[in-house]
Amino acid sequence: MAGERGMTTQVSRRTLLRASSIALTGTLLAAGGTVRAGGHDGAARRPAGVRMAANENPYGPSAAARAAIRDSVEDIWQYAFGQEQALRRLIAEAEDLSPEHVLITAGSAEAIQLAGLVYGLERGTMVTARTTFTLTTDYAQMIGCKVVSVPLDDTLTHDLPAMAAAITPDTSLFYVCNPNNPTGTMVPGSELLPFVSEVARRTTVLVDEAYLDLEDDMAAHTAVPLVAAGEDVIVTRTFSKLHALAGLRIGYALAQPEVVARLENFRMGVLNLAGLRAAEASLQDREWQQLSRNRIRTARELTNSWIDELGLRRAASHGNFVFFDTRAPAADFAAAMRERGFLLGRPYADYPEWSRISLGTVDQMRAFADAARGYFAGKLG
Repeated sequence: MAGERGMTTQVSRRTLLRASSIALTGTLLAAGGTVRAGGHDGAARRPAGVRMAANENPYGPSAAARAAIRDSVEDIWQYAFGQEQALRRLIAEAEDLSPEHVLITAGSAEAIQLAGLVYGLERGTMVTARTTFTLTTDYAQMIGCKVVSVPLDDTLTHDLPAMAAAITPDTSLFYVCNPNNPTGTMVPGSELLPFVSEVARRTTVLVDEAYLDLEDDMAAHTAVPLVAAGEDVIVTRTFSKLHALAGLRIGYALAQPEVVARLENFRMGVLNLAGLRAAEASLQDREWQQLSRNRIRTARELTNSWIDELGLRRAASHGNFVFFDTRAPAADFAAAMRERGFLLGRPYADYPEWSRISLGTVDQMRAFADAARGYFAGKLG
């Protein structure tokens, strides 16, 4: 297996902690968030306005998850050592895997950071798309791994043939974010799975499915069947988006048991009890999950509608966000929307005129549509 190659490089705990802190801080700032500098005044560090930068679910968690959080208070004095086993079993059963195929992590961010660390230590190369979610590759670069970034195609989707052509004998990890962040585009499973299966014969493939459970037909597109078939594939997911548990930091990775064991060896934190209990409850609440999907879809369709009405180009998003061309510096649009009470993220280097809009509630997106129409009035010829 590609993952069994050399692991001789020694990295200190202090170095890893510093790299982790830098990577997470960079991700937060990239999302348009704020970093707490000290003190306990929430108002001082949360600018007034509707948060539309971090791809959060503004409706919050299900009633079942909320009840589980409240009930966990009685046990919150305990460390959560070993208490992820119930969630592991639930996920394994849902995916027709064994619990040994499942690693519970602090959001999918920890899972992909661990992959960046474990495979980055091999000092080979990682292949990824550009532009995409960069936490894995940013983390790997900090410890000396070379990253090869392949531009998206004309539809802002992963250019799979070009990415495959970038693989070399020393490629240690191949990263695919599907649906992609920030563009929201998705490679359908009918195309992705045979491709990933072929690439996995050459190197380990990480498929980031943070947004895939927003799809009604998720089963048709997930790479988990490749894990079940014993292939060298890692799939990561999160409870932050559909399940609206971003603040509790619960996610997971699905991989071969020996890969799960390797990743787990490099963990430096402990899971939180409230998050585990909430994730268990939310995972079993299928009716609420569908309600959440429907709400997100309605907000996305509403947003797509006014963008199309104005004749602006947008990506075909499958996430809880929309990526569109403002035809001017995206920073100008973000500044104008901030004055109107909507907090957007920063521009992307390869797409400086494109803005990623994280979806709020349907009512918030109606208000945002009015504000955006006002901004573009007279600007579009």
